[in-house]
Amino acid sequence: MPPFPTGNPPATGTGTLLITLEDINDNAPFIYPTVAEVCDDAKNLSVVILGASDKDLHPNTDPFKFEIHKQTVPDKVWKISKINNTHALVSLLQNLNKANYNLPIMVTDSGKPPMVNITDLRVQVCSCKNSKVDCNAAGTVHLSLSLLLLFSLLSLSGESS
Repeated sequence: MPPFPTGNPPATGTGTLLITLEDINDNAPFIYPTVAEVCDDAKNLSVVILGASDKDLHPNTDPFKFEIHKQTVPDKVWKISKINNTHALVSLLQNLNKANYNLPIMVTDSGKPPMVNITDLRVQVCSCKNSKVDCNAAGTVHLSLSLLLLFSLLSLSGESS
């Protein structure tokens, strides 16, 4: 007998193969936006609504857990409140002086085991006087003017050669 049947007609068959791919929790969530502005004399101390996203599939994504990472008790000027499964509100507990602040935000997904990401939220506390918002530090303005003068001088010296 040959290794393969050679019947006439040849024997054939049809079947269905079902393949299920399960997602593993291999991506950490990320927050957006990563920069926010607030006025130094704001009456409303809400800073920004943060969103989170994750490249994994359910159940390794939301609901996300938002936390301020390593906030010391004496420095408790920030608060984070859950809005829904994917968003949270960052607020101030008091007004701050004009400056740039880096607030480490820790976001955790619902995977098993959970993935965590810590991202600095850069909060610019700006001066808001007479409907003018000023977030620039005096040094930044000075540097910009210096660079403008330098480029002007370089372009003039290039024209004379």
